[in-house]
Amino acid sequence: MKVALRATDLWNNTATATALVSAEEYAAGAALEYRIKGATEWQRMAESSYEAGILTATLAPEWSSSTNPYGLAVYNFVPDKGLFAGHTYEFRLTVGGEQTQLMEYAAPAGNTIPNGDLEDSSLSCWTQNNKTAEFWGSGNNTFTWGLCTQASFDGGTRAKLQATSAVGVLASGNLFSGLFQKDVLTRGVVSFGQPYAWKARPKALKLQYYAEHIGIADIDKNFGAPIHEGDRDKARIMVAIVDWNTRREVGSGTEAPTGTWDPEETTSVDEGPIIAYGSLFIDQSSTGGKMIDVQFPLNFYDTKAKPSGLYQIVISCSTSAYGDFMAGCKSNILYVDNFEWVY
Repeated sequence: MKVALRATDLWNNTATATALVSAEEYAAGAALEYRIKGATEWQRMAESSYEAGILTATLAPEWSSSTNPYGLAVYNFVPDKGLFAGHTYEFRLTVGGEQTQLMEYAAPAGNTIPNGDLEDSSLSCWTQNNKTAEFWGSGNNTFTWGLCTQASFDGGTRAKLQATSAVGVLASGNLFSGLFQKDVLTRGVVSFGQPYAWKARPKALKLQYYAEHIGIADIDKNFGAPIHEGDRDKARIMVAIVDWNTRREVGSGTEAPTGTWDPEETTSVDEGPIIAYGSLFIDQSSTGGKMIDVQFPLNFYDTKAKPSGLYQIVISCSTSAYGDFMAGCKSNILYVDNFEWVY
């Protein structure tokens, strides 16, 4: 076989290929190209050397840049550029524009999200014991125990997030990768972040949701939320790739919240860098009674970093985006299910 794949990196989305090429072929314009199998267009690889009859070329992702709503520079993958987990690729050698050799490469599958299908009835997020959650946790507690329950909806088992109120404050329905405990009677603390062994860098997060009810904010403790009583509330689903050695603690209750953070507003927190994030706001009740498929891109602040800290992933779902500030609708209901990475 003239064409061979020598190295791949599914986090950096790169690959190196070689081909046996004669001096005559090289002089005639030999080149290495690649594409996802089934795609129409071939992408030319970047030549890195030609020595002793061996042509070496590399491929790498390309990035588009933009500014997010808070004025921060973010980067997104350009379609069809780079090597991604779970896809089959074709590599070929062309000489003078004519194909001479072809090979296939099936990239290994990427990461999965632990219990992303939320089918396991023994997960701690369904209970009031989330001090040591393995991945999914919730704010269920003795005062507001039904914030996250396993429920049947649209022919499947889902996470049902249901808001309520207690002692005059809002308790948003929630599900997150992290831990939860009550530190005093009227205050709960979420510790965001879980260990995660990244082996492949994704483009986006996909999942299913159904917003049974997103209402008008009827509680506002004036703790600084951007919405107030009488405004339309909105739910939020958020993901972040982080590089932290301690979890981010957010406390909320009858007094102003502590530790609040938003990955769309900053590239780092005290715990460490935020490498990438994705965010979905839901400001209307869904209709039709069917789970809705959605995927939203990961916006990268850093296109080169790979997490190495103890805590590398945050996923958070809340029936009220500003629930930590005690502002929102106490009757919101949101179903979520089937969390997966898009590569």
